[in-house]
Amino acid sequence: MTASDISSIALTIVTIQIGCDLWFNWRVYHTESYRRALNALERANVKLQREREVMEKEQEKAILSTTSKQAQKNNDRWKKRWQRAQDDHAEAVALVAQKHTAPNIYTSILFVLLMRILGTEHSGKVLGVLPFSVPFEFLRRFVTSRGLQFELSDDATPESITLTTQACSFFFIYFLCGLSVKFYASKLIGVQPPKGAEGLNAIMQSPQGRKLARSMGVDPDELKNA
Repeated sequence: MTASDISSIALTIVTIQIGCDLWFNWRVYHTESYRRALNALERANVKLQREREVMEKEQEKAILSTTSKQAQKNNDRWKKRWQRAQDDHAEAVALVAQKHTAPNIYTSILFVLLMRILGTEHSGKVLGVLPFSVPFEFLRRFVTSRGLQFELSDDATPESITLTTQACSFFFIYFLCGLSVKFYASKLIGVQPPKGAEGLNAIMQSPQGRKLARSMGVDPDELKNA
């Protein structure tokens, strides 16, 4: 029954992942507010690139005209424009990241509940046997054979002893399904955030996020480099 059990677990995980992706595609990523957020991010990218080019030119002029007060004044003005463009870009990135954060959190909570439900159903079952023996006991205890308990008698056969080092529990199968079928289902059906708008770090780099981090005693630059 192990093959059917593994197939059932994988199919359940894929079904839940596809269902979540389709739901959030409809309720979040195909809405007008999300399209506006993407358009704002695209405009902010264009503005940031334009201001970067202008800033580089102004810096070259400032180097060549170090004694000119007007050149220094222009350089300070363009620095302010560059900082404003960076802030606008960070806000646009944070807005898109916020649209992806809630669906990711809800999906993660759902899969934690699913793991608890399926884990109870398959508790104590050997769902697979690895073609090799796991060398370290702590790996068997906390990874491959987590949740399994073996009681070997004095007349245990070598095959039974070998099974204890090769057995796979539900948690290991669930972990492998998360790295394989769940991942590819999400890539195929789900909507991925634009580059730079992934995770909470993108939100914390916005002006509001940096202000919040400082109020909590955290240096936002450390979060950026983490």
